[in-house]
Amino acid sequence: MHRIQKIMSMLGLVSRRDAEKLIDAKKIRINGKFATVGQKVFINDIIVYENKKYVITNKLINTQIQLLAYHKKYGEIVTKKTIQTNNTVFENLPKSDSRWINIGRLDVNSTGLLLFTNSGDLAHKLMHPSSGIIRTYNVSINRVMNKSEINKSLSGLDIGNREVGRFHKIKYKKRDNIYEVSLMTGKNREIRRIFNTLGFRVTMLHRIKYGDVSLDALKPGKIRYIKSDTSNLFFY
Repeated sequence: MHRIQKIMSMLGLVSRRDAEKLIDAKKIRINGKFATVGQKVFINDIIVYENKKYVITNKLINTQIQLLAYHKKYGEIVTKKTIQTNNTVFENLPKSDSRWINIGRLDVNSTGLLLFTNSGDLAHKLMHPSSGIIRTYNVSINRVMNKSEINKSLSGLDIGNREVGRFHKIKYKKRDNIYEVSLMTGKNREIRRIFNTLGFRVTMLHRIKYGDVSLDALKPGKIRYIKSDTSNLFFY
């Protein structure tokens, strides 16, 4: 049978690395007792994490890693449903034996491509800064950038909170009057903060690509499964 760290990843709860930290902090129980790192988990064992029970079944053990693309609509929130929020992206995702994990975020005013997986390990790999995964966006701002402003956005800017923001690439699409920008990091609201630092106001932010996965013709509010053999994706 599998070790507890792998089971936590298979449940879509956390990565194996994060599971080890939670075990050391005594945040996970197996059959009423605190779990230990490397402990084996068997069919019908009960795991308790964050006051929720998870019964281990054959169906869970045999669950395949899944990765799907979703076209986030304007106004949707990338969070689990709570009393305060009822317009979440998770309402439009298919049911799963394990939990869907969002790979990165888009703020409520942004639209476009979001990736979800049921694997904590895969989510960790795709979001970790060392992955070098490029995220690409179409952005509208309130005026055209000059050469100096473009160079500053590429070389790096102090965007507050002791963080430096920079675009990996930036291209002006004159016909559509939008900028195509790409990032290799996933700092909170990084694109908006870069433009705000330069004195611009972002009027539209739309993610069109994450690594090798493109939004393409996927309609708002709809999903598309990515090939199940995620090992063929360049970022995995």
